[in-house]
Amino acid sequence: MSTWYPQVTEKKGRVARMINYLKTHPLLCLLILTPGIPEYLSGSSNMALLVLSPPVFLLFLAANLALYGPGVILTREAKIRWNKGWASVFMMGAAYGIVEEGLALRTLFNPTSSVVGNLGVYGHWLGVNWVWTVGLVIFHSVFSIGLPIFIFGLAFPELKSKSLVSNAGIRISIVVLAADSIFLSYLVNYWPAEVWGLLILSSIVVTLLLIAAKKLPADFLKSVRAEPRWRPRAFFLLGVAFFPIWLLAGGFAAGANLFPPVVMVFDIVASLWLLRLVFRSMGTRLNQPHKVAFAFGLISPIIIFGIVASASFPLVIMNDLLVVLFSNKMWKKWKAWTFSQHYSLMQSLPRLGSDGPSIP
Repeated sequence: MSTWYPQVTEKKGRVARMINYLKTHPLLCLLILTPGIPEYLSGSSNMALLVLSPPVFLLFLAANLALYGPGVILTREAKIRWNKGWASVFMMGAAYGIVEEGLALRTLFNPTSSVVGNLGVYGHWLGVNWVWTVGLVIFHSVFSIGLPIFIFGLAFPELKSKSLVSNAGIRISIVVLAADSIFLSYLVNYWPAEVWGLLILSSIVVTLLLIAAKKLPADFLKSVRAEPRWRPRAFFLLGVAFFPIWLLAGGFAAGANLFPPVVMVFDIVASLWLLRLVFRSMGTRLNQPHKVAFAFGLISPIIIFGIVASASFPLVIMNDLLVVLFSNKMWKKWKAWTFSQHYSLMQSLPRLGSDGPSIP
């Protein structure tokens, strides 16, 4: 199966063989991207366990794949089969975030969860960690679901609008996601009296988000331009800005003891504004290098955060190197393809004083 354009001769190194293997197994590539980005780049899942305790690492890897994998598969299939755009993807990603962090891991509710920190006190009301909830749902929507699908479309352009699984695969994904969520909820073992009401309300919100995603117009975030408004560097910087805005808003607000609803509204408005700005400025053609730049911009702060979080045993650098090589390869491929398209367009322009072909 051929991917990335234009086609060039590959050097037969170890990385090239790995990439060629992923080319022939696109579904595996999608499953690596998530939980790869949100878990194993950010340091949320400890890569040191690969050396210190391989069985435990493999157990967590299986649990992560059974959680993130069905989420991204089901979202991508819904996008294709419902013929929807990126706004619907992010909305379904928000629904997934509630499933993972609310129904399964309970971090949206548990104020004493080790990963929540002081956001279990700041913004906690009626059994919900509200500031943490808004920030984490946005994170999962963009980084756990939207970004892997976005990168997959760049890596496999000919599969961008094609299903990867059958109807049976969709049913299996739903069963696996439900079973893993139930398993993790019992593993976490957070069952206060009010949790059942919170689980019911969360399920209702998930359902409403999925219905809204199906009804949302496909062109809600569609670009109104033919070509990108800015150069790739600008899209890279916009991508870089996204994670720090989300991360620092909650941390700064908790330290300054700001009114929690203000922080929640800021997170939502800032995220929607940035995503709308990027997607409506991206253009509809000759924009692949800009997309690669934006995707790597989103990932870059996570790479830095993961290195800092794993400073005592920075095995995560191995993942970072693979991401940099992968991104660099996509950049070079699409940059060369875009240049060739510009050159072809210039060749088709009429010369002065001649009746040349019109521009399509």
